[in-house]
Amino acid sequence: MIRLYSPENEIQLAILRSIFEAEGIPIFVHNDHFGSMRTGMQIELLNRKTIMVSEVHFDQASLVMREYFKNLEQGAQETGVAKEGYSVFDKIRMVVEGLFFGWVMPGRKWRQ
Repeated sequence: MIRLYSPENEIQLAILRSIFEAEGIPIFVHNDHFGSMRTGMQIELLNRKTIMVSEVHFDQASLVMREYFKNLEQGAQETGVAKEGYSVFDKIRMVVEGLFFGWVMPGRKWRQ
């Protein structure tokens, strides 16, 4: 199995899972159930969910995923919703929250 992608949230995972299922591409989600048990910071090797595919289906899966993100980006441009990164203040606040309190509340990432 080869690591394909780590989704940002549960919604993105559900969408990608349904797309791969519709295309007939079998996937395995590493940390699928364990990653849901703990909220807060997503640490790559501890609780971050990762979509894995076999070597045979890797090229097809990466092509399908690229097309999905390309269409998603085009839709965002057509509607005028641009994705912006977190501000420096939000990044510092999230690190402090994660270290001292064990949780992270993301700031505003999407602007209209």
